[in-house]
Amino acid sequence: MKLEPAGSYEKVDQSALGGSSAIAWASRESEDPCWDRFLEETPLGQFQQSAMWARSKESEGWKPVRVLVTVEGEILAGFQILWRSSWGLRMGYLSKGPVVVPGHPGLADLTTALLRKTVRGEGLWALVAQPPDACLQMSGTLAVNGFMPNMLGRVNDATWIVDLRGGFEAVERRMGRTTRRNVRQAVSRGLKIREGGRQDVESFFELMLSTCRRQGIEPNPPDARHLLSLWDAAHPAGSIRLFFVEQEGKLLAGQLWIAFGKTLTGWKKGWAATGGERNPNDLSLYEGLKWAAENDFEFCDFSAFDRQMALRILAGEPLSPQQEGSRHMFHVRFGGSPRLLPEARVYFPNPLIRSAYRVVFRKRLQQAERELKLGQGMASDRSRQKLAIDPRQ
Repeated sequence: MKLEPAGSYEKVDQSALGGSSAIAWASRESEDPCWDRFLEETPLGQFQQSAMWARSKESEGWKPVRVLVTVEGEILAGFQILWRSSWGLRMGYLSKGPVVVPGHPGLADLTTALLRKTVRGEGLWALVAQPPDACLQMSGTLAVNGFMPNMLGRVNDATWIVDLRGGFEAVERRMGRTTRRNVRQAVSRGLKIREGGRQDVESFFELMLSTCRRQGIEPNPPDARHLLSLWDAAHPAGSIRLFFVEQEGKLLAGQLWIAFGKTLTGWKKGWAATGGERNPNDLSLYEGLKWAAENDFEFCDFSAFDRQMALRILAGEPLSPQQEGSRHMFHVRFGGSPRLLPEARVYFPNPLIRSAYRVVFRKRLQQAERELKLGQGMASDRSRQKLAIDPRQ
């Protein structure tokens, strides 16, 4: 992917890399089609790193800083930090990055050095970073560069993936018998699928809010305004779809999908307090998978999964009765497999804060490192973790 020179880019560094010259460029613009195209063209790119996503987060007070690394004009690495101030302190979050194209020795280390430099230059007191889902080794690079296991807040550490590359018929064969029966019953009962638009976002939020109330959790995002911000940022590029299940004009369930690269992500869903016996959620997810397969997506990502369940499944161990009754089993019934995500790590540029963090969380940090080694052992099995990419190759 060639970098198209534009006024929004500022040259901030130049370093030697394997006999070539690597140039780092910085941008703080909300529009960056060049960066977004790069992300969509690499298997490591995800929507959380895109300028599109940065625009959607503006309503929540987040601001972007983006650094691209080029060699001979071609983008080979980069990252986007979103930051905002609270109580006078700047906190940064790097979701699904840095993104480093494999095959360039030293590039991951160079990108990490630029990341640390950017954190200091932006005046951040802390940065929480989680590498791309399919990049197993970047966490190790971060670890040896002062990034510690994150204790500042929960970040998803597992997800559920459905492989669509064999076509929808193959996907359907891998579904559970009960799921296929539920879908047939939903159709026979007159449930219909309808695609929604911007005017339906608030109705979808009400379905999502209803689900959160039943589960006893806070809605995220907290109001429809943030969903509308996402819609306005993603819809021009066709990167967002909203589907409803309804019966005789009554909304029973809805799902908001984000389309980016070769992956369709089920980002948010909701369903009404009534009508569950008509299986609207089964039909909703079934039709979403079908739509993704028919539109040439390669994977469907359900966004989150229980890590302990993922570890048991990957180890070939039976689930506990409590896990069998978990809400995550709904996704399992649609086929697919779990993916352990790279751990989130935190970096403090101030050495005194780093030392205090180690002291305060000493036992939890030790436990986290033990659990991470176990998870890395599972994740390194390429037969279970497809598309695992080492940026240091």
